[in-house]
Amino acid sequence: MESRTWRDNVIDALKANNITLIVHVADRVLAPIITKLEADPFFKVVTLSREEEGIGILTGAYMGGQRGALLLQSSGFGNILNALGSLALPYQIPFVILLSPRGYLMEHNVVQLAWGKALPTTIDALDMQVFDLTSPDEVPFKADKGIKHAFVTRRPVVLSISTQLSGGKDGAH
Repeated sequence: MESRTWRDNVIDALKANNITLIVHVADRVLAPIITKLEADPFFKVVTLSREEEGIGILTGAYMGGQRGALLLQSSGFGNILNALGSLALPYQIPFVILLSPRGYLMEHNVVQLAWGKALPTTIDALDMQVFDLTSPDEVPFKADKGIKHAFVTRRPVVLSISTQLSGGKDGAH
């Protein structure tokens, strides 16, 4: 029997919490998860051309009774700020943001550093909860509880896949 990976545990948590709509902008760290989601008929997976489109799609889906998640790299988080601040947050639209962080430990691209440093303060200023996924053992619990938190509080939450867990760009294969 194939052993379960942390990626499988993230997908299990999405399923257990009836997250059926996945919207994403491609990312190397998230690619293995996206591939598994696309192969699973439980999920409807939509590729976005820009990250902020995902906020509108997830808002409409939630208003229609469907739960969703947005998968993106932290550099794309900056693109969703207006949609978060003027739509999802004031209108209490819960969804999950599965985030592949850049600009932290093991970052190899200098242009990612400034936003990597600003991201935690920005998320905090939006009063959003972050659940850091840092080790495989904690993923089932934190992913499940983080998703539940979104729908209890009626606010988007961030599940942040640390580079310690993913291996960053080098460990994404």
